[in-house]
Amino acid sequence: MAMKQENWRDLIADRLRERNKNETSRYAEIIHYNNRLFDTAVKLRQENLDLKIDKKIRDSAGGGSGSSVAGFNADVGAITNAQIQALEKKVLAQQEELTELHKRKGEHSQMVITLNQKLSDLQRLLSEKERALADQTALCISLKDELEEVKTSHVTIKDESLASQLRANAAEDKLRAVQDENTKLLNLLMEYKSRDAETMNKENDKFFKEKKARIESELERAIRDIPGPSVGLGAGDLDRFDVDGLPEGVEFKFDAHDGEVNAVRWSPIERIVATGGADRKVKLWDVGKGVCEQRGVLVGSNQGINSVEFDTTGSMILAASNDSASRMWSVVDHRLRVSTEKI
Repeated sequence: MAMKQENWRDLIADRLRERNKNETSRYAEIIHYNNRLFDTAVKLRQENLDLKIDKKIRDSAGGGSGSSVAGFNADVGAITNAQIQALEKKVLAQQEELTELHKRKGEHSQMVITLNQKLSDLQRLLSEKERALADQTALCISLKDELEEVKTSHVTIKDESLASQLRANAAEDKLRAVQDENTKLLNLLMEYKSRDAETMNKENDKFFKEKKARIESELERAIRDIPGPSVGLGAGDLDRFDVDGLPEGVEFKFDAHDGEVNAVRWSPIERIVATGGADRKVKLWDVGKGVCEQRGVLVGSNQGINSVEFDTTGSMILAASNDSASRMWSVVDHRLRVSTEKI
């Protein structure tokens, strides 16, 4: 990263040098000619000074010369004056050109100053950009480090999530197996209960038949022992002496609760049966229509129900549970009215 930063700096410095070269190269020739004109003007100024000195010398020496050289001096003086005028014109032109060159030099100097100011501004801007670049580079390095940490944390969390998912799948499979086993056990339990009910019904039928036969036999002996005219009783007459109060078979058979049924109670005013079970619920069943139909489920108990009882009006039902508490519900709206939980 440090090597890359130095390469950027070198690249920016090279670009600035190249731009400076491009900006100053267009004025190099003007500066060169300006210097040449300046040197020429200095040389001409020196020549002009020398000529003026020579002129003064000739003027001072001309008054004491002989008549023999007067004509020659006059010719030489005429030539010298013409040359001096030409040189003065040339010096004047050179001075004007020098003035123009000074003017251009001032403009170029001002341009150079402006360009130097721009260069200083650009260098200051470059320094600011370099500092900003260094800050951004440091921030980028910090963000990269944080990104690596986030990636590492993400991989760790992903692995933990995968492990949790695997554990959840294993637990779900185990739960499904337990549920299947529970279903099989419930089916087997219901089958055993059905067999027990059939066995009980058979035993009850056998008991009632034996009891009926015993009662018929006792009635026949009692009739024979009665003094007076004998009265014959047929089979139809004996059927009228049936015994009430003992069940002869199963009238309704249904699954009342998810588990054991601990309590059963008839309503005193309606053909409604209340059952309480180990599933912590009290259920109401309507048996007045020839079928068993559920009328409501009373909830709110914390443990299994072990006893239920209606009041004398049949509008309230009381239940006791294994958590040493008793609760009372309304039969009409199935709402819990009173709860006496143990504190």
